[in-house]
Amino acid sequence: MPAVLALAACPKPGRDAPVAPTIADPDGELELLLYQPGDRPAPADTCDVPLCSSLLRLIEGAQTSIDFAIYGVRNQSQVMAALAAAKARGVKVRGVVDRDREGKNYYSSTDAMVEALGDVHSDQQSDLRLAKQRARKDIGGEPRCDRPPDTLGPVQCLAYDLGDGCLLAAHASREQLGDSDAIMHDKFFVVDGRHVWTGSTNVSDSCSGGYNANLVVVAHSRELASRYAQEFEQMYGRGFYHTQKLPHGPARVSLGNAEVELRFSPQDDPIRDGVRPLLKHARERIDIAVFFLTHKHIAEDLITAHQRGVEIRVIIDATGARNEYSKHELLRAAGIPVKVENWGGKMHMKSAAIDGHSVIAGSMNWTSSGEYNNDENTLLIRSPELAAQYHAFFDATWNALPDTLLTVNPDPESRLSITSCTDGVDNDYDGRKDAEDPGCGENPPPLPSLPPWRVVPKGDRMTCDIDMDGDAVRRSTDAPPGVAPPQVVAPEGIAAD
Repeated sequence: MPAVLALAACPKPGRDAPVAPTIADPDGELELLLYQPGDRPAPADTCDVPLCSSLLRLIEGAQTSIDFAIYGVRNQSQVMAALAAAKARGVKVRGVVDRDREGKNYYSSTDAMVEALGDVHSDQQSDLRLAKQRARKDIGGEPRCDRPPDTLGPVQCLAYDLGDGCLLAAHASREQLGDSDAIMHDKFFVVDGRHVWTGSTNVSDSCSGGYNANLVVVAHSRELASRYAQEFEQMYGRGFYHTQKLPHGPARVSLGNAEVELRFSPQDDPIRDGVRPLLKHARERIDIAVFFLTHKHIAEDLITAHQRGVEIRVIIDATGARNEYSKHELLRAAGIPVKVENWGGKMHMKSAAIDGHSVIAGSMNWTSSGEYNNDENTLLIRSPELAAQYHAFFDATWNALPDTLLTVNPDPESRLSITSCTDGVDNDYDGRKDAEDPGCGENPPPLPSLPPWRVVPKGDRMTCDIDMDGDAVRRSTDAPPGVAPPQVVAPEGIAAD
């Protein structure tokens, strides 16, 4: 029976979260694999980067079982051949993939993989059940701030404290958001009940094929593997996905080279009780590399950390930066350096390193959907060794991106994004690619503007908030009567470069 430690692996979670004991697994070990896109001209059906070869070794060495939960598969023939060979030699191979209500998967090779392996389930029925539940709910309600011009989607009212002023914005999508499904967005394999392969890397020619920036964690630990197996059984065995899954609480495991806290979405509140406490406790340095950053409370934590002197740097994907709810321009407005990548591939990580002691990794984008709707896994790792590895990787990636990217937002399908006009990929998801996309033409059209922001001076008796009347700055209760509202100082609104 494993020993139980009194030490918690990460900062204390939120008040409502159960505090799990830490299980000792001294023979366990964690590997962190980090990958920056190099000179690859396009996605490829290869398995020659560590992100993929690490998975291939586990599959080829499997003796009894392989359970996987992945978003889907595209053009990774070596991995698929290895899975088929494992099944042929008697290894029990089972899987879970994402499907929408119509039974479709985003990746083109998924159906062939399911046909070859046979024992692969999906979240389709769960999506259908949850859609019926959503149809019975009346969301309604009016926003407490003015809607940004030319938008139809839900309005997010934002107010961030800059010390002597309030940073104000309202975010909303240009198009009305449809009744979209939650997705089975995990990327993990459990092999022989002892090894786990997970992270941000999809089994695809763009991710495991080495075109995108990604991260993989390989854990050699029966304790961690058992928690991933428990999550897999909820989906595969019981048909529970998304908000239907039962909460078992976060797992905390002390390995030989790291202390790990494992949280699954949505049941373990990984942002509220995992990511945010780490950001709030940061004292010196936060390095972040993410695909999407739309979560308003993470933005709040980063701005607050910046105000107390923490050095923060963020690298975000160019596609993510086009999202109307992206918080990167607000971080820039608050003085936080943010670079928007200009590769052909994606910044596909969902990760950070903090103060030289902690690493955040996993499949979850830093969004509300990643926390509340999708099936995801997030690892909060305490290890000075692995944190130093991440910081060094981030330094190299940051320095390789030109400083001009601190102020511009490159079109993800344009000549500004290196190989994006010749890679055969629809990089901006508009149904057109390469020469078909106007962004790759001689006179590319400007990107649509992102929502504007403004700064309001804040006196001693003012707080940055959105009150019930839609005012962005609220007087404290002891403010003297008759005080005129503060004058609004409105810098030039955000425009995509």
